[in-house]
Amino acid sequence: MKTSKARKTSKITVSIWRPVWSRLEKKLDAACLNRDAYISSLVNRELDYLEEEMAVANSEVAQKFINKQLRALINQDTSPLSIALSPDVAAKLDRVCTEKRIVRDAFFNRIALFLGFGPHLAGLLLFRGLWIDYDKANPEDWTKLVWREYKHDGPFFENVFDPFLAHQDPLWPIRACFELIEDQEKPEYVDWIDPETKKTVKMVKWVPDHLLHLPQRFYTAILTDQDLRKSANAPARPAGRGKPGRTEADRAYHNLYGLNCYLPNFLVPGHPDQKASQASVDELLADL
Repeated sequence: MKTSKARKTSKITVSIWRPVWSRLEKKLDAACLNRDAYISSLVNRELDYLEEEMAVANSEVAQKFINKQLRALINQDTSPLSIALSPDVAAKLDRVCTEKRIVRDAFFNRIALFLGFGPHLAGLLLFRGLWIDYDKANPEDWTKLVWREYKHDGPFFENVFDPFLAHQDPLWPIRACFELIEDQEKPEYVDWIDPETKKTVKMVKWVPDHLLHLPQRFYTAILTDQDLRKSANAPARPAGRGKPGRTEADRAYHNLYGLNCYLPNFLVPGHPDQKASQASVDELLADL
């Protein structure tokens, strides 16, 4: 009997926040999915989305800040994970992360977070404060928006007849919701020339108007130290709080800066661009 040759793989080790990996691992086991094969296939597809959504690279300052915040978050509760990727996926991963100055483990943790914890957490972290968020809104209301728009076509329809397709693009609903929000809010786009690549990039005006940000997508939505309480009973932050970490409420939040793939300098705490941006915002508010 002929035996097939073992498929070549490239082993990598990533550090995953333990609560996140525990949730995702249970879901992979329940779906009877081969862990490494599925992750390799998922990473290959997600890198295409990452490269498309990250039209500009992070600065070295932003990359170092994200890496430092990630280590601070996971070092006390981490699961080192050895994954066998196909060689072409491993090479693609290195190339994209290097070109875009993305912290590789932030990319893995971000995917694991939203796949592991599902739509409720996506509503809390990605869609709060946007068009679909309103008084008494449920964090999972965004799923109803996507369902109403796409229930008769797209993946919802296709997956009924080919259910294995759902595993191939599990973050599709989140991306679809960002597109629906963009259609409703109609952000102001401007053409900006990236000084590194000399390519023209579509950017969105921030506040104040001279600041530019990549369009809100799965990999470009910013997570901060103000988004996720450590428990339901954790005290809320009062408006106009001081520097992070000074109050009990500050310490009751997870610092999620380390789960970002994209972070413009004006959103890096303590960076001169961030201080200038905050001063401009304070000046605008003072004139109201």
